Amino acid sequence: MDEVTVKSAEYVGPLFCVNRASVLGHDGAYSIPLDDGRVLWTFGDTLIGRERKDYDPEKRLIDEWLNSEWAKDNIVMIANSACFVGTRNATELVKTVPFYIGQTKGRAEEIIPSTLAPNRAGRYRPVWPMDGICLENAVYVFCIMVDCGPADPTKGNAPDINVFGAGVAKSEYPFVEFHRLKPTVYPNLPKDPANHPEYQYLWWNCDLDDSGDQTAAYGTGVLKRVLDGYVYIFGSKMCRRNGKVVHGVSLARVRVENIEDVTKYSYLARLDGNNPIWTSDPKAAMLVFDGNANEMSISYNEYLGKFIVFYPYIGDIKLHGIYRFLEEIHMRYADNIWGPWSEPVVVYKCKKSRPDDTCYAAKEHPEYSEKGGKITYLTYVSHQRYWPDLIRIEFS
Repeated sequence: MDEVTVKSAEYVGPLFCVNRASVLGHDGAYSIPLDDGRVLWTFGDTLIGRERKDYDPEKRLIDEWLNSEWAKDNIVMIANSACFVGTRNATELVKTVPFYIGQTKGRAEEIIPSTLAPNRAGRYRPVWPMDGICLENAVYVFCIMVDCGPADPTKGNAPDINVFGAGVAKSEYPFVEFHRLKPTVYPNLPKDPANHPEYQYLWWNCDLDDSGDQTAAYGTGVLKRVLDGYVYIFGSKMCRRNGKVVHGVSLARVRVENIEDVTKYSYLARLDGNNPIWTSDPKAAMLVFDGNANEMSISYNEYLGKFIVFYPYIGDIKLHGIYRFLEEIHMRYADNIWGPWSEPVVVYKCKKSRPDDTCYAAKEHPEYSEKGGKITYLTYVSHQRYWPDLIRIEFS
């Protein structure tokens, strides 16, 4: 396989800081090109308010600020949001003022509500949108069901985030109202009874089993082009390998006409040489590569003539009480979407606001690429700054 190298990686700037929906920051930042020329961007936890009063990302932890009395009275966090952008030009993108769903009512609003009450059983349990695809004037957004606890200071304030399930939401033109699809066949119930109300929308049960393995949360990366009638969907998971916890991805596919039927999905079980062997059992899916931290992107790059994935590297290094994970954006490439995939290539060292900042949610937005893919654009999110930061990548 021919080697792919990155000629340059340059920081461009933050996106969507100027808006008319009272949005003060968000993470996630998947983008889905629509048939009408617009681009739908989806986000995870979204801060709503009039200003970021007395907050400096270099001097104060954002979580500490959000727990201040002023922020409690003036800032609201919703679990997800989405906006439309009318350009596919990256130069215009950094200057654009997006239109958020709910903006006409005065502020951005959730597009995929949870059935669970806030802080149910003492934990925060949101639905976070992942990647998606537009098919025949319908948008399908995969989403994960999560339960979160407070960060543990004894573990370097590493986040306590558990993905217990994944599902799909759908919207039809003009794509401003989403409804969650119920599966055609249900998996096992979530282990935690507090999560059972979400069962009606659970396509894949992603609870960790007794061995420390789990079914992948499919939808963390979706190829935006249909290949031979199939939609290809990557899913992130955790598992144990040689006594270590490994973060990696598995691969699923489904014919376009069957995307709403979970029983019609198949999963890459193994490679016979370069030939993929598929299974109907999501638990039997192989790990196609590892090192990613949940969110990612997958695209076919015409300039390179290869499939490429970008993701935030999870890492596992602790230094002086600070976890040095989520600092780098990695890339892999392959001749076929099922692999075999290259070894990781470090493409960018993320800009941190302070040593204990984390940089995550890295992914490509290939609809903004230039020169046939020779130049492409990524985003990542600094937890401290809490806006998508745009990166320009040029291949050799």
